[in-house]
Amino acid sequence: MIRTLAACAATLAFAAPALADNEGWEIRGGLTAHDLSDHVEDGPNVTVGLATPSLGGPDWMFNPRGYVYGSFNTNGLTNFGGFGLEWDGDLNDRVSVILGLGLTYNDGVTDIDPNSPPSDPNRIRLATTRSLMGNHILFHTTLGLDFEVTENLVVRTYYEHISHGQILANGRNQALDNAGVMIGWRFGG
Repeated sequence: MIRTLAACAATLAFAAPALADNEGWEIRGGLTAHDLSDHVEDGPNVTVGLATPSLGGPDWMFNPRGYVYGSFNTNGLTNFGGFGLEWDGDLNDRVSVILGLGLTYNDGVTDIDPNSPPSDPNRIRLATTRSLMGNHILFHTTLGLDFEVTENLVVRTYYEHISHGQILANGRNQALDNAGVMIGWRFGG
């Protein structure tokens, strides 16, 4: 978890000077249901994040926002943090669809030692209590809905998936699927 926190802090410190425009920032916090697909790991995750103002760019990029975030399992299992880009599309004045793509670092178990015998207690424990991530660096994809309660207050419901997709690594790829709610506060705009 310390490495995940350090990676989030380093990413924010590295990105902040390039994103010095202080307009339209959003700080977020929330809870997610953890490991919905395999149900091997349990306990909710506490999630925190920061989104930048629109990064601008060519019209074909649809003006994404940058984000950094951390997600911390309350049972001491897999934590992760990362950064990426997210795009929003307004459904009406107060509701938007959110699509996100980024990279994460996780402190989870990548695989079971292939040399350990099937009866090894540690092998059995890991196989039954941990998602085997296959790699520490994973893709992060998000699909969500933002509800603007006020000009500054936003409630987000979302689904996220972290996985290496057989691109960043090969072999094990149990991944994690989470769903949750975040509260965001927009400032500087």
